[in-house]
Amino acid sequence: MPKKITMTMLGPEAVGKTTLLATMYLQLASINKTYEHGFNFAPAGNTGKDLREALDKLREVIENPAFTRLPPLLAGTAGIIERQFEASFQGKKELELSFYDLAGGLLLATDDENQDVKEFKRILNQAAVIINVIDGAALVEGSQLMSDSINQPVITRNLLLQSVVNNPQKHLILFVITKCETWLKDEKGQKKLQKAFESRHQAVINLMKGQQNVVGVLMPVKTLGCVEFSRIEGRGKDETIFFSRKPGLDFSPEKVDQPLRYALDFALSQHDQNRSGWSKFARWLSNKDSAFQIALGKFDQGREKKFKVYGNRSLLDVI
Repeated sequence: MPKKITMTMLGPEAVGKTTLLATMYLQLASINKTYEHGFNFAPAGNTGKDLREALDKLREVIENPAFTRLPPLLAGTAGIIERQFEASFQGKKELELSFYDLAGGLLLATDDENQDVKEFKRILNQAAVIINVIDGAALVEGSQLMSDSINQPVITRNLLLQSVVNNPQKHLILFVITKCETWLKDEKGQKKLQKAFESRHQAVINLMKGQQNVVGVLMPVKTLGCVEFSRIEGRGKDETIFFSRKPGLDFSPEKVDQPLRYALDFALSQHDQNRSGWSKFARWLSNKDSAFQIALGKFDQGREKKFKVYGNRSLLDVI
């Protein structure tokens, strides 16, 4: 039976978790066609239908010339929803990938007896890949109060402390910054993003220091490509971020394939390393082991290696 790998989104409400998941789904076709690597990744169950609907709704919303935040793109984000994917190698299913899209409100929930809260923490404890989505506009332009209230770095650190420290499982944490098109135009803006992240998320970064079972990667991405930060109005708790639709630019996500590539790369690598002794021997006899490793190396070539890495960098070595 194919092994199941758990992945999950982590972040408060309205930071762009479902938008990221939907635009990553959009990249599956290009990932499958980029190399003759032998792997194929596909949605299972209703995942494809749901994410296509989310993309259609997203395209409608961003046609507006200005807005403050995106509405919920999927009804499922009111709680916990499992998005199922499958990874096949040479036509045979290798992995089942359970990708959990979690309601942002669960991040702030304090009732440990609530069933959704219990399930949320169970998923987090099992997750090999955790994608922490961060609102880039609040991070860079918002006050400390706004940035902390939207992105919740301290709560994120405490949740990761429970799920990563003293847990022998290996973890990949992707810090994906969304809503940051404005700062990805040049090197100066990119450095500003990294500096803001390392300043305001220092507690999370410190958590990974000295931990051999966890690696983190900072990934600013363009989930929309045609919408930029405009301004912040108000002060303190009344701060509101406004975005504007750039005329003449189409909906064009950029680098959203990278979180997906890193997640799949890590999952496949861990799956390969954790095969039983008998399975490895049988695969060696049939030459499948060598073929898988060669294919994984080819697939790994699609990963951009310039992202800032925190924690145990060696966990990113796929072969």
